[in-house]
This record gives sequence, C-alpha cells and structure tokens, in this order.
Amino acid sequence: MPFPLNDLGNAVRAQIYQTVVGGDATVKPSPNTFFTWVTPGLPFTANELDFAADGIFSAPDAETQNKRVMHAYNLSTLLDFIPDVEGPYTLERQEGMYKPDAEKRLSEIYRQILRFSKVVNYELTDAEKAKLEKFRNLLWEKKIVKDLITDEEKEVVEPGKMMQVYSEKMAAYLDAAAEYNSKRAAAAGATGPDGKVASADWILNQKNYALKVKAAMDAWTGGGYRNEVDQINAYINQTTQRSMVAWKQELLERYEQSLIATPEVGVSFPYTTLVPGDIANSDGWTEIGVTHNFTEWSKDQTNTSWNAGLGISWGFFSMNGNVQVDNTEYTENHQVNDFSLKFELAQAVIVRAGFYPEFFANRGWILRKGEGWTFDQMPSDGARPPQGEFIGYATQAIFARNLEVKSRDFVSAYKATSSKVTTSGGVGWGPFRLSGGYSRSNSHEDFNSTEDGETLRVPGMQIIGFVNHLIDKAPNPLEELKDADFV
Repeated sequence: MPFPLNDLGNAVRAQIYQTVVGGDATVKPSPNTFFTWVTPGLPFTANELDFAADGIFSAPDAETQNKRVMHAYNLSTLLDFIPDVEGPYTLERQEGMYKPDAEKRLSEIYRQILRFSKVVNYELTDAEKAKLEKFRNLLWEKKIVKDLITDEEKEVVEPGKMMQVYSEKMAAYLDAAAEYNSKRAAAAGATGPDGKVASADWILNQKNYALKVKAAMDAWTGGGYRNEVDQINAYINQTTQRSMVAWKQELLERYEQSLIATPEVGVSFPYTTLVPGDIANSDGWTEIGVTHNFTEWSKDQTNTSWNAGLGISWGFFSMNGNVQVDNTEYTENHQVNDFSLKFELAQAVIVRAGFYPEFFANRGWILRKGEGWTFDQMPSDGARPPQGEFIGYATQAIFARNLEVKSRDFVSAYKATSSKVTTSGGVGWGPFRLSGGYSRSNSHEDFNSTEDGETLRVPGMQIIGFVNHLIDKAPNPLEELKDADFV
C-alpha cells in the first residue's frame, strides 16, 4: 500500500518527539519544554567537537589549540540563538524551527538584560555575602589562561567540578529516558508481523527499561549533586531577591570572563560546550526504527499544549545556500510503497559558561523602556505560546547518525531531486541532511550519502533538533516591591 511522503515524515517526527520528550508516569514531559527542529540537519564530525571532549588548553601545541578554539567558535555561533515559537513551521505540539540567521543572538540579548535591568537593593549581611560567594564558586571556577598571540593573561570562567559531574549525570539520565521513550513509542505504534518484536520487547522488558531510568536518576541524585545544585540555586534566588546589586555585577563580570577569542576570526565569543563532549564515541545512542506501519499511530501523538495551526511539510526540498530549488515532481504528497528507516539518536546537554538562567526566575528586577532597554517587548510575557525578546533557551542538542532508508520509490525520488542541485548545495528530508556541502567559518566540508537503487545510507552525525526551556514571565517583580526599591 503506497503512503504519501508527508505521512511517513509525520511518523518519523512523532517517533523522535516521543523519544526525546516522553510522556508517561516514568518520564514526564515538562510543561516548559519546547522542541526546535533543524531542517536540514547540521553535520558534525568528531574532530569538530575535539575541544568539548578534550578541552582547549590541554592541546599539545599551538596549532592544535588554535583549531580547537576555532571549533569552539563554530559551535558557540550555531548555539547562540533564541528559540522561535512563531516561525512558519509549527504544530499542535510545542514545536518550532531553528533559525541560524535570526536577528537576535542569545548572548547579546542576555547581556542587554543584565546591563539595563534595575534590581532591588536591600543590603545583605556579611555572612550571606560569604555564603553566596561559596556557592557560586562550587558551581563555576575561575581560571587564568594565556593568549597564544599576545601572551596576555586573562581570567575565564568554566564549569566547576560539581557542575561538570551534575551535567554528566544529567546527560546519562537523559540517555536512559530516551531509550525508555523510544521502546515505548515503538511498541505503541507496532503493527503487523514487523511490529511483533517491538511489542514483545516492551511487554517483557518495560520494567528493565524503567529500572535503568530510575538508576540513572538515583545516580544523578546520589552522585551527581542534583539536590545540592538545586538547593544552591534556590538559595541564590531567594537571597538575591532582597539584594541583587552584587549578584548582578558578578553575573556581568562572569559573562565577560566567559568570552574567549580565536586568532582566525579576531572577535570574542561566549564559550559554549556539550556534555558529553565526546558524544561521537559515547554509549548514549539509541537506535530508532520507523516503517510505513507507524503512519496511523503517529496521527494520535499530538500532545496538544497550544495550537499554532500550521504543519511541518516533510516533502523533499533542495538547498543551495538560502535558495530554494523548486521540484514539482516530488513533493510531500508523492506516494512511496514499502518504506523503512533506521538511525541512532543521542542527546547532549548544552553548557554556557557565562549564562545564568536562574536570573530570569528571580523576582527582584525590572526593565524600563527608554532607560537602556530599547526593544519593543519585555523578555517574556510568560504566555503559552510566549511572546517577547527572550522567551527561552536551548538546553539539549539532539544528534542523529547512520541514517538508512530502504525504499526504492524514496531513493528514486531522492536521486531525481539531488540531480537538480549543484554540488555546493544539498538535499534534505525533514530534519535530516541527506547530502550536500556545508560551511564552518571559512572552511567547507562535504556531507555525502550512498545509494544502491533501493537503500540510501547517510553516514556521520548531525544535529536535527534542540530541546528548549521556556522561561516564565520576565521580569516579574514581587508585588510588594515599590518602584523606589530598584536601582
């Protein structure tokens, strides 16, 4: 029985969404979670994440160190975005599209909010100040590094040992939760003879998958400082609601300390990394399988939180820079017969050294238009979907690798589409980049696939989406605070 490409794409998207976001008693989705799709995917090699796996300043020589800092610049630039909830591709689910060419950079808007916010000022005691300093030093460490070109020493801020362990244990929990969700979604959508294995696996092993999630959560809580970090952030938030002057100043200083520069580009950028940094070789990859039998199941996976009214098209599209190449022969309505797809999925936690999102939860600050703040809107109105200049931020990057599609009709349509695209362009389907070149700063790489008439194979890994956290209303000062309380 033939199926439209768009229906098959919806099944793939539902499987990915259920794997990453979840939604049962074991893995509950957060109401403030927002998923951003990347179309087409952003390819990465293990070498491009060498700085995240091994660090920048542990490089054996200057050449390697300069390459690592350039790789750090590339990742920081790609992740320096504010999620868009009003893009042209939206669903009944909490989903949107990644826009690397957006006008607003997360780091700059965050800096503007810190600079021009007015904060409450009740003097803290010396004991409270000392405790705040102790807690901040537990989460973040200051280090002195030397510039390779000028030999000038500079102080930078990096995640402390507690924060590193916290992020590593959280990443392990996310991997276990993704496996659980993937198995549950595969069993829920299983039909026909091909679905017996997924169904039997869930029937027999659900308890084991749930135990892995529980064990990962226990490890995060027991050995990953989860409660301690949460308590530290809660104390900082509660204490600084009385006096935020010193805290705001330190946040500004730590933002500046998080900036590093690359000799090749010559501009400072906010240091950003991933956990696990060595994601290409980590154990957190979950295999996903989707067949045409999933199309009916996927129609029920709406999980409506708001209704934006439009749907994502999963037809073929061509890309050559920002130019769309029209292909009227093969669209999302093109019918394909037998279809199966498999790939591996992994999640990485995004760590921004100079970014402190707990500031947005604090209720001791305001912004006044005309007093430095020149944007039309406040950061967020807290609605769902929200509006504002800073409605949320990406917390996890979703990677896919080793994509394989088995479908003679699909491969035929892909070949016809790719033949109309120049070698510098590329072809994608949904969030998957199937082939084509891509650029990182002044370098150019090729991302190639192979096909044999029936099977399309896309080796290598790529970012296909982000999990974002939506902030509540910000600013949202306590009602008892008066205008004169802010400085």
